[in-house]
Amino acid sequence: MMRSKRRVRGAKELSKYLAECGCPMSETTIFKLLREKKIPHIRPSERVLLFDLDSIDRWLEEMEEFAQ
Repeated sequence: MMRSKRRVRGAKELSKYLAECGCPMSETTIFKLLREKKIPHIRPSERVLLFDLDSIDRWLEEMEEFAQ
């Protein structure tokens, strides 16, 4: 059985998700991380920005481990 992909579209939706996870992050910070290529994302076209929430969760865990 295939699991459905957990994805959100755009920095605004990712910011909402992160706030729900207890890791609030502004859209400005998300765009800064995108420019620096430090946050996992998918850009299927120039004006479409997708975030795979499983990848974001792993990324947050890695950042947490790095900070310790």
